[in-house]
Amino acid sequence: MKKYFIALMAFSIATNSFATQVAVTDSGTDFSHSWLKGRELVNSREIAGNRVDDDRNGKVDDLTGWNFVDGYGRVFFPEHLQSLDTSIFKYFEVIARIQSESPTREDQQFWEDNVSNLKPEDKRRLDARLNFYGQYAHSTHVSGIIASLSPSSKIMSNRVFPDTPPESQLMSNQKTQTTSMAAKKIGPADIFYKIFAALNNGAFKQVGGYLKERQIDVANYSLGVSLQTIAKLVLGLRGIKEPTPEQLSNETRRAAAQFIPEGEKWMAITPGTLFVVAAGNEGSDNDAMPTFPANVRVDNSITVAATNGISKLAKFSNYGAKSVDIAAPGVAIISSVPALDQKQLLPMSGTSMAAPYVAGVAAKMKEINARLSSRDLKKMLMSTVDRKDWLKGKVLSEGLVNPDRAYLAAEKSKSMSLDEAIKLARTEIKDQSDVLLPSTPKSQVPADMQNFANTFVF
Repeated sequence: MKKYFIALMAFSIATNSFATQVAVTDSGTDFSHSWLKGRELVNSREIAGNRVDDDRNGKVDDLTGWNFVDGYGRVFFPEHLQSLDTSIFKYFEVIARIQSESPTREDQQFWEDNVSNLKPEDKRRLDARLNFYGQYAHSTHVSGIIASLSPSSKIMSNRVFPDTPPESQLMSNQKTQTTSMAAKKIGPADIFYKIFAALNNGAFKQVGGYLKERQIDVANYSLGVSLQTIAKLVLGLRGIKEPTPEQLSNETRRAAAQFIPEGEKWMAITPGTLFVVAAGNEGSDNDAMPTFPANVRVDNSITVAATNGISKLAKFSNYGAKSVDIAAPGVAIISSVPALDQKQLLPMSGTSMAAPYVAGVAAKMKEINARLSSRDLKKMLMSTVDRKDWLKGKVLSEGLVNPDRAYLAAEKSKSMSLDEAIKLARTEIKDQSDVLLPSTPKSQVPADMQNFANTFVF
């Protein structure tokens, strides 16, 4: 994938003049990374560091985005790097090869030397370190994927969830306990879901207004709320500890009935923005087990599943014949991550990596033809896919994004109708060809090694 990204970058630099404005709603992007320097969307109406709200939008010094968690303009915290043990990079590289089903003998030896024999408490510490860095690096990795596909685009970072230091990982457990207590106190499930949905969507509504203000063309949302988890919690409080698939589906839909309308509201705030949303990493059917905001069905939103190369759906990826629109590569994707040398690249996996792949393609299409609306971009992306038998019944378009075909359709749409441009692009651009690395026989890969790698999907 690394070579493919570099080739796309060279093509983009040579052909683009209009800069698409892209927002990454995530954990906060490190724009000091060599892949991202000069790629930030700078708010020209603000004067850096004067601590004055120059543009009078209620946000002081919102130069490259806004921190909706803490309420100020700083979106990234480089001080975390001072305590970073760079040996963690090796773990991510090994994990990625396991996830792509191509671990080497050296990887298996690394596993035996550094993971398999750890005491339970040491393994928990390693889990916490890896999860912390994955969350900390998340936005920078996502932004790098977008920048590699559309280098002329300008990226804004909106921070909506914090990076939690390893020693504070118990906070997630405390949050679950707090949610459980709230569910008990509030009473009827529908009321609980309604209040919980309103609370969770508060920041997203603020972000929606900000996207409109900054005239964002494409917004990447590699995040989500697992409604299954919430539904299981509520069912457990009713004494149903092991719900049937039907019970869980019904309860998840009940939660979705409160969440989905909230998402429709904040996506409607800025209809000119194409929202690109990760489908989720539970390996489940979003049609039966909705997730949020992936299941929001509006004209200016496109939901993305992840594939392993272009040969099969990733094992962890959510799917949905009616609720997931398109697929894109999302296994072992190499991109930028925070590091002291500001040059580190690492592979990561998840629908979080597939979504920015599509966002980057959409941004490039918008640069080719600035007149394309959010609806146009969605239609062209879905209509120019490589249709795959293994995606039938899995995604609505039944296909995998084809960047070159989408770019040609965008170019042709400047002089002909969308339908004509799409038809011509489908005729002139062949399906992509890609060869996956030879898979290691499952029998040769220890189950605990596979399970460990599957934990770190983002």
